[in-house]
Amino acid sequence: MEPTKPQSLSFQFDRISGELTATFTPAEGVQVPNLVMLKQAVADGGYTKLYIDEATLNDFAAKAAAAKEAHTQKIGERRDGEFVIEVANDFMAAYLTLVPPQGGRAKAVEVINEVRALGITHGILHEKLRGALSAGHCAKLLIAQGDDAIQGDKARFESLLDQKEEELAEIDDDAVVSYADLGHLLLINVGDPLMRRIPTVPGINGINIKGQPVLAKPVQELTFNKDCVGTEVDEQDPDLLLAAIAGQPSLITNGVRINPIVEIEDLDLSTGNLDFSGTVKIKGDVKTGMRLHVTGDVFVHGTVEAAEIHAGGNVFVKGGIIGHSEAQPGVTTAIAARIKSEGSVQALFAESALIEAGESIMIAGNARQCEMLAGNEIIVGKGNPKLGQIIGGRAQATMLIKATGLGSSSGNTTKVQVGLDPYLEEKLRVKEQEFQKKLNDLDRTIKQIAHYKQNPEKGKNGVAEEAEYTRKILAQEVKDLVAEQAEMKEDLVAAESARIVATKMVYEGVEMRIARQVWQVLSDLGGGTAQLQGGKISFGGKDGGK
Repeated sequence: MEPTKPQSLSFQFDRISGELTATFTPAEGVQVPNLVMLKQAVADGGYTKLYIDEATLNDFAAKAAAAKEAHTQKIGERRDGEFVIEVANDFMAAYLTLVPPQGGRAKAVEVINEVRALGITHGILHEKLRGALSAGHCAKLLIAQGDDAIQGDKARFESLLDQKEEELAEIDDDAVVSYADLGHLLLINVGDPLMRRIPTVPGINGINIKGQPVLAKPVQELTFNKDCVGTEVDEQDPDLLLAAIAGQPSLITNGVRINPIVEIEDLDLSTGNLDFSGTVKIKGDVKTGMRLHVTGDVFVHGTVEAAEIHAGGNVFVKGGIIGHSEAQPGVTTAIAARIKSEGSVQALFAESALIEAGESIMIAGNARQCEMLAGNEIIVGKGNPKLGQIIGGRAQATMLIKATGLGSSSGNTTKVQVGLDPYLEEKLRVKEQEFQKKLNDLDRTIKQIAHYKQNPEKGKNGVAEEAEYTRKILAQEVKDLVAEQAEMKEDLVAAESARIVATKMVYEGVEMRIARQVWQVLSDLGGGTAQLQGGKISFGGKDGGK
């Protein structure tokens, strides 16, 4: 087969319109060009930079094969480059898509003009833009990027107590700080660093691609907590908090509180009784007959024997409370150890003890022959389901008494009461005693005044007048006490939500009181909850009801 003759297939490029046309003139012995031959002819003619439509070439080849005479058809054209610039909604970025020219003109100048027209003045990535324009093509290329605002950081507060705790751990393995895991009691001295304030880092405004500011969020200024106690700011470094007193530190938000503390081995005859404005830590025991009065917390690593402890804070006893004195005739509960706390009392176990707490009493094991009074709740057997019986004695709390078991199989008389504030009743008893004393004093003073009237010579030199003045004062005090007692009696209101909970067993002989209602348990019962329903005590649980 002979090759296609040049005159049989020819191309014509119109420089004005930019169109490329092909003409095929059929002749005898001339091969009809196929798609491959057409593409090769276009390349040989130097038209590859133009836009050549392959579908049009196919069409041309088909028509040329059927042509009886010369066939001319447009197969390509000159095309200029195209571009699109996309700007992000927040004006923080711009992207360029660039389509290269095909025999036509590139749009580099138009791209630059469009960048300006869009107001893009900041963050232009010139090297990337130049590279793309030089290459003639790109797809969603980032060509401008704004500067994000750098958000500031609030002041941070770093505790400096960790190192102190590590030091303490090395020298004191028996420190006490909590009930379940007493851990180490941290003590600090005057001048010790407590907390470091890392100052506020203000934010830095950004700039969008239009040169407009992007504002950083304002940062709240934080200083050391105003509720810091026993601390002071270093005069040379306003971001350093120091200890102003020796004691026990506790972290609070953005600060530290220091509770003054004293530490001793045992409270015994070698130390004498102790009255202290602060917190006391006892590594050993509180021995029989000793008295400890503090305004803060009491931590006892050992045991409390037949001693007396009064605390303005909480009392933690790791080794238990053991009273040793014998029960007196006619008294069902032998009270040997006396614990009184304005906060909570926590102990491993308790026996023959009077325990009073303004908030809660929590005993891990059993409470045997104890009198317990709590302003909120009593929980016996905390975290230990195998123990936790209240055996004998009396337990009184305002809202909740919870134990594994109440009473014992030996029939110990065990009294539990909720629904009344035990301290309010105690205060009322104190007021009644005070009232009776004042009333007796007033009666004696009135009799004394009557005696002076019958014997004027004994009331001379202002003695009678002084007695009358005393009578007026006592009369007013008696009147005030009557009013106080009336007001306190109004506060003795039963708590409908108060509960007595025994998770496993209630034995015969237990006496339950909720507010003014009383229920004597006459036979052993399973676990359940006692509470007021319709003004009466209702007990419901696994095995029993009332």
